[in-house]
Amino acid sequence: MRTVTQKVVKAWQMGSTRKVDNTRTDGSRIYLHGSCIAKRDENGSVYISDGGWNTLTTRERLNGILSTLGIQQRVYQKNHGLYFGGMEWDGGWMMVR
Repeated sequence: MRTVTQKVVKAWQMGSTRKVDNTRTDGSRIYLHGSCIAKRDENGSVYISDGGWNTLTTRERLNGILSTLGIQQRVYQKNHGLYFGGMEWDGGWMMVR
């Protein structure tokens, strides 16, 4: 996991704000280049999205979030398609916890 991801996800878990390079959190959401890629609702449920950008950096950030939450499934690309936990995924909002 990249240092940027570690720092921002740690702040997000604590409910704090943090910005490192192109990634930031307001304590409840994580943004990459201004697109929201993760959010936690008032009940503590966590949702992820590719924010409309299936890029290597987006997948790294999402996988860092999943890893930090102890979730084994990963986001990856196969044959130009986006996958999560072995299933094709359109990148839209999905509850992971």
